Amino acid sequence: MKKILLRFALLNSFACCALLASTGCESRDAEKPEAMPETTTDLGGSAPIEEAGSTTGGAGVNVPEEKPEMKNSEPALDPDGNPVKPEAEAKPKAEEKPKADPKPEKKAEETSQTKPEEKTELVSKEAKSDAKVAGDWPMWGGDPTRNMVNKTTGISLNFKPGEGDDKGENIVWVSKLGSQTYGNPVVANGQVYVGTNNGGKYRPQHKDDLGVVLCFDEKTGDFKWQLSREKLPQGRVNDWPEQGICSTPCIEGDRVWVVTNRCELMCLDANGFYDNENDGPYKDEKDTDKTDADIIWNLDMIEDLGVFPHNLATSSPVVHGDYVFLLTSNGVDEAHLEVPAPRAPCFLAINKNTGEIIWEDNTPFDQILHGQWSSPAIGVVNGQTQVYFPGGDGWLYAFTPEGDGDGNAKLIWKFDLNPKDSKWELGGRGTRNAIISTPVFKDNSVVLGVGQDPEHGEGVGHIYRIDATKKGDISPQISDGKEGWKENPNSGQIWHYGGEDTDGKLTGKKGELLYRRTMSTVGIEDGLVYAPDLSGFVHCLDFATGKRYWEYDMFAACWGSPMVVDGKVFIGNEDGMLIILKAGKEKKLLEEKTFNSSIYSTPTIANGHMFVSDRSRLYKIKVTE
Repeated sequence: MKKILLRFALLNSFACCALLASTGCESRDAEKPEAMPETTTDLGGSAPIEEAGSTTGGAGVNVPEEKPEMKNSEPALDPDGNPVKPEAEAKPKAEEKPKADPKPEKKAEETSQTKPEEKTELVSKEAKSDAKVAGDWPMWGGDPTRNMVNKTTGISLNFKPGEGDDKGENIVWVSKLGSQTYGNPVVANGQVYVGTNNGGKYRPQHKDDLGVVLCFDEKTGDFKWQLSREKLPQGRVNDWPEQGICSTPCIEGDRVWVVTNRCELMCLDANGFYDNENDGPYKDEKDTDKTDADIIWNLDMIEDLGVFPHNLATSSPVVHGDYVFLLTSNGVDEAHLEVPAPRAPCFLAINKNTGEIIWEDNTPFDQILHGQWSSPAIGVVNGQTQVYFPGGDGWLYAFTPEGDGDGNAKLIWKFDLNPKDSKWELGGRGTRNAIISTPVFKDNSVVLGVGQDPEHGEGVGHIYRIDATKKGDISPQISDGKEGWKENPNSGQIWHYGGEDTDGKLTGKKGELLYRRTMSTVGIEDGLVYAPDLSGFVHCLDFATGKRYWEYDMFAACWGSPMVVDGKVFIGNEDGMLIILKAGKEKKLLEEKTFNSSIYSTPTIANGHMFVSDRSRLYKIKVTE
């Protein structure tokens, strides 16, 4: 069966869906920005030429000099994406103590590829005493910046998923999901939410293929309620069979926002019908038992806005203040030749309380390459909030959250994430890519890579760090007015990694791809960027320069995103392996954990536990004392 990209998280998105291609959460500590090096190379940056990649063909890393304004770190965000006052970020002194390493470091040559059986000490006594536990994880990425990093410490690797009906070791509970699951688990206010299909058969009256959101009790894993949405009658062109709901819900207080397989933005009551009330203006639920979802309001983007989702609608919403932002997944027709609804909105700002449209934008009009399965992110740049829209034309757009006041978007800047000589060709044969992963905001900048439907196979990819303090077209190149291109003096490119290693200086093989198409959202921590690609290579890059420190081959496709926590990088793959790497500049495999089926989603850390969804099960795992 076709495995469409809409398995996010994206993931997007998707894993994804990917799809994958997402507050009640605890704000993350603001981190000090990395100082940009003063010396430069022929690449325009600080990375040594033998480490930075090829200097030809647009490959490798390009790093311009740091702009003074880039030295400001972004304020920490509260659950609404607003800046947190400094006094709210103060931490007790005890939390600032360094955690002792369980055992001495080995030399790099001894640890670059540690075998799984060479397990490290799990958690030292000192680490346990200094451990801190982050709270809920209520949306894709944890907060509106979408950075895949969790502040929990004292993480133990002393767990093992069971086989078949066996629960396993230090597995708190296992709950059944559908037969295919691409949604990412989120945790808020004592409940866990996952988008999947109807394979779990929790509601006996529903026996057909559906898109569903399942809600479980966080403590016990008991099923609480289910949102059930029938498949669209148009079939796979708009709603691919068995893919379920790939959008990751966003939770704030007692409200849940999610995009359904029917291209609806729904606001749900987190309590379902357990409160014996049908809340909100929407009263047309077919299912009103205690274990059904209570719909507060519903925006049907096909019926009300004329949107034409390609294969599936998957965007994971983000909430900021009174607004909820999302992509509509407007895309091409079944033949992949035309955009049936170019005037339909591609990006929306909605009143989170009423479902009223505040403003909309139909960029990129008829230039959509395929589908639009990514998700929005939010950043605060020198005190000004920006909303990031990964467009279906391979451009990233930054808008003001309030729009222009007349129902339209107000553009701050835009950036083309593909080389100007790249070409889009059907079936993935070209070099131009769309965007499936989600933008990540950090230190007045955005990190984002490009990719395609996984059925299109491997291909050249690119990842950029973009200066979010600029205005206008900040692409690396702009038109020269003569049907060609010239270097952009207003370029917002801080660095670029990708393309081909044409001279073999970095990979040891001429023509080798440095970075491949990706659906994964990055994690940025301690000056390092962890960026998987679809082919299963995890790249560790320098956040300041884009220099590659290492690449780890998982030997299986990667649809999900990394979770960076407590000096470790957790990431799942299509073989059902949860790979655990050591965070840092030296490559080291800590362990591999085998699950029952493919992991297309991203591990979630919340309240001292890890939540992992493979294709058909949701696991709550004890990872802290």
